[in-house]
Order: sequence, then structure tokens, then C-alpha cells
Amino acid sequence: MMASAGLLAMALALLAEDEPPATIPPASAFAALGDDAVQDVVILGETRAILLRVRVMDGDRPFRAAWAEGIRAYHARLDGNGDGRLTTQEAAKNGLAALLTPAVPNAGTPARGQPEADVNPKDGVISVEELTEVLRGPFGPFRLQVDPASERRTDALFDQLDRDKDGELTRPEMEAIVGSLRRLDRDADEMIDAGEVNLMTASVDAMAMIRPRPTRDLSTPTVLELSPGESPVRLARLLVKKYDTGSSRGPGRRDSRLSPEEFAIPAEAFAASDRNRDGTLSAEELRTYLADAPRDAMLDVALSADASGRAAAAVRGADGGSPAGMTVRPLVPGAVEVEAGPVRLDVHVDDGARAAESARKGLRARFDAADANQDGYLEKDELNQDNAPISPLAGLFEALDHDGDGKVYPRELDEFVAREAVAARGHLTMTASDEGRALFGMLDTDRDRRLGAREVLETFARVSACDRNQDGRVNPDEIPQHVRLVLDRGDLSVLLATPANANVVVVSAGMVVAPSRPRPAAGPIWFRKMDRNHDGDVSPREFLGTRDQFDRLDRDHDGLLSPAEAQEASPGRPDPVKAPGG
Repeated sequence: MMASAGLLAMALALLAEDEPPATIPPASAFAALGDDAVQDVVILGETRAILLRVRVMDGDRPFRAAWAEGIRAYHARLDGNGDGRLTTQEAAKNGLAALLTPAVPNAGTPARGQPEADVNPKDGVISVEELTEVLRGPFGPFRLQVDPASERRTDALFDQLDRDKDGELTRPEMEAIVGSLRRLDRDADEMIDAGEVNLMTASVDAMAMIRPRPTRDLSTPTVLELSPGESPVRLARLLVKKYDTGSSRGPGRRDSRLSPEEFAIPAEAFAASDRNRDGTLSAEELRTYLADAPRDAMLDVALSADASGRAAAAVRGADGGSPAGMTVRPLVPGAVEVEAGPVRLDVHVDDGARAAESARKGLRARFDAADANQDGYLEKDELNQDNAPISPLAGLFEALDHDGDGKVYPRELDEFVAREAVAARGHLTMTASDEGRALFGMLDTDRDRRLGAREVLETFARVSACDRNQDGRVNPDEIPQHVRLVLDRGDLSVLLATPANANVVVVSAGMVVAPSRPRPAAGPIWFRKMDRNHDGDVSPREFLGTRDQFDRLDRDHDGLLSPAEAQEASPGRPDPVKAPGG
């Protein structure tokens, strides 16, 4: 008893020295940056479209200006002799091709379709303007990549909680959710990860074969980009393709037009766009509407000027307030959840602090795999072994061998990544994924791809809130469609693509959930140390004191200690809770 009391007293003597959280500038600051800070995206939900304006501030500059500045710095890095003239030979030697296409086996031979930088004029010298244009396509200021939509309408968690396998969660099943989830915690760490949920996948899939479910439309991308000044013709056509169900003529009879039921926008906006007053919108009328349509919401993103890893994000209306018809909930720093009727947006921003390090580690791993004789350096013949896959380092050999001695050392590899990172700093990649009506993603509020003890406790409230018709049952159609948007800065995953498959998908740093996550920033130090599973709360099992001490600290009596409760008990705060003998 005395030992545990002493530990608690010692722990409570330590206070957190937290880094101040990143702050988001006011909406007016983003508006003042103009179009160079703007990128519009359109989310095509299953039942409605959401026009989202993304405004990104890099330090105090619009992100496109920051990208252009990065290209100028990259031009100087490629200019090996520093004479202010970047020759095509210098560009080839210093690795320009790595950003234009994935690595190719022979660096002296351009890959098929690889764009040329020296074009205007073709004089053997690449100007800053030429470099800017050649990188704009493959490595420009903004790139949208859309993951294939999940074919499942719900996730495995829904199927496991649906005990009677009738395709719905009944009131008794919802009331038993907490206990059902805890039984999934096979390793008893008070965390439930996707692997534990999917242990019963085989039986779930067998039931799905017996109980057919409606299929999803996978033919139209979930998210589209629309840059300032770009014609919305393609978007208008896709809207018709996506939402034309034939309701104006009768179910199943598509007419290439959208009725108010099919395209839910304000009635006055619909009437103003309906030029011929036939009660529907054609693709041309939709184009006119989209050209001047107000955005449903603004996603304002503030990136650090020094790549410190501290990004801030906020979703607001055009006037800086709350967006109409949406519920916005900040999650962890740089992450926001948006409920927009039947669509739930999960937005995560990665400032890019780990991007270069992720690329460096990836190339180091390939270096170690290729160094067959383990002499600490690579020669070209080690990268082209017979009966072995071509190493992704093969096409980068000349660029990596900076001193031209025919050998590549780890130091040269690190220097290469540092050069490429200069160009990548202003490059933004948005990865969009339609995860269907995913129950797991709805419950995972801190987006660490695990369910912690507090998230499990909150499950009943979050799931029962989906019962829109209040019939005491939740069916898959009542669970919001989950669309995940991840905005990464400085992604260098192109360096890790293999030459044998230039279209390989490499997960970027912002999408990776590290096996060992950093401790939560909130709460005093003693609290973080007790939080052994890093879920942001301390359970009775993790607590080092007595149960009586735990109960006195647990002010709301929910069975968990939150960071706020721990901070209240720390020395220097009013009415601290003292350990026996302390």
C-alpha cells in the first residue's frame, strides 16, 4: 500500500510541459490569400454532393506560392556547380527523373512517356520556368488520388454486432454493444484493433452470401478536384451519371436530367438554374450552376513554415461561422469530423514532418536488401542480379552516386532524399477513400484505427444516434457513408515505387499508423506514463494507485481518468487530490 501511495505521490509531482497546440488563423486571413490558396473538391456521396473549398496556408503564404518557391530552391540544388545554369546533364545526374516518373532500370534512358524539361528553347539548359512546368503535372502543388471504393456497404464490425444476422442492429443488440466489443479484445490490452474485429471475417462473409445486400455504385469517383478557373463540364456530366435515377419519369427510367429529389440543393438555387423551367436540370444547366455555386463548406488548413509537424485544420462556412446543415467536431490536432446528413467526412492533415524520414527509411531498407555482400556500399551490378527483382535503386544509381566513384553509400542516399525533399515541401497530396457505411470508423473518434476504452463506452450513444426513424433498429442505410480525406505535405513515396511496376501504390507517411504511437499530448506526465496503451485515458488496470484514489480522481465516475481529471489533481491546481502520506 505504501509503495503504491509513494508511486502516486511521486507521479503527481510531475507536470506536463506540453507544446502549445497549433492554432488556425481566422477565415479572413485565408480569404486574403486569394486563388493561390484555393483548391475545390467535390465529394460525391451516395445521396448528395458536397462542394468543399480547401484553403491552404503554408506559413504565411498560399500553398501554390510556397510550391513555386520550393521549385526555385530545387532548381538551385540540381545546379551542381552552382553557376546559375542547370544543364540537362546536371538534372539527370542529380535525380530529376525520380520526380517525373518512378525509377527506371537505366537512368540514361528516359522512361516511356517521361516529360522533357528542356523544351522552350531546347538548348541543353533547364530554366526555372521550364522546371516548374515539367514538375507541375507529376509533382505539382496539389494532387488528388482516390482509393477504390469499398465494395462492402458495411464493415465487419457491424456484422459481428448483428448477433441474429438479420441485417439490422436491434435495441437489445445495441444495449449489449459494450460487452460485445470487449469480448473482441483478444490480447486484453483494452484496445480493439481491426485485426481483432476481422478474426471472424470468414463466418461473416459466409452469412453475407446467404443474406444478399444491395450493391454500391463503384463506377464514379468519390471525390473530384476542380481548380480555380477550370470548366465544370466534366463534373456536371458526372453528377448526372451519379444521381440520375429516373425519378422524373419513374423509377429505372433515366432521362439524363436531375430533379429536385435527385439533386438536393436549395430550392431557390435550383429554380434559378432551371433556365427552361421544366423542373429538372440538364448537364448544361448544372454546368452554369456549378460555375457560381456557393461552396457548402471551407476546409481551412494551416501548415507550419518549418515542417515542425504541427498542422491545424478547421471546417467553416463561407462567413467564417459554422457551415449550414453540418455538424463539425474537432478530433485530435489536425483532424476534423464533419457530419453532413448521410455523409460523414473524416479529414486528417499531415504537416509533412515525417515524409522525408519515411522515404529515407524506405530507401535504406532497399539499400540493405540489395547489399548482398554486406560491405556497406552498393555497386551497380548488385542492383541487377539475375533471377532477382530489379531494385528500385537501379534507376537512381547515378543520382545517388553523387561523387561518381561507382559506389553508393548510405550517406549519399540520405543526401539524395534531402535534395528531393526540397521540391516536395510544397507538394500536397489529398488521398480520398470511400469506406462505405463503416461502423468502426464512426466509433474510432481519434482516428488511430483502434477502439480505446472511452470509445467503447461511447459506442451505444453514437450507434443509437443513427436510428433516424426512431424505430429502435439501426440498419446499414442509417449509418452515415464514411469518406476519409487525408492531406499530406511533402509525400516522397514516388521514390519507393519499383521499376517493374510503375503504378505501384505506396502508402504515404500520413496514412501510416505507427506500431508505437507518440504519447498523447494532453495531461500531466504521470498520467501519460500510466496510459500504457496510449489511448488517451487511464483505466483502473493501468492506474498505479489504489482503487479509492482512482475513484476520487474519477470526478465524473465513468470508470476512466481523462486528461482533464488528471490535470485537476496535479500540484499547483486548486484542491489537488493527495496520495496517502503525501
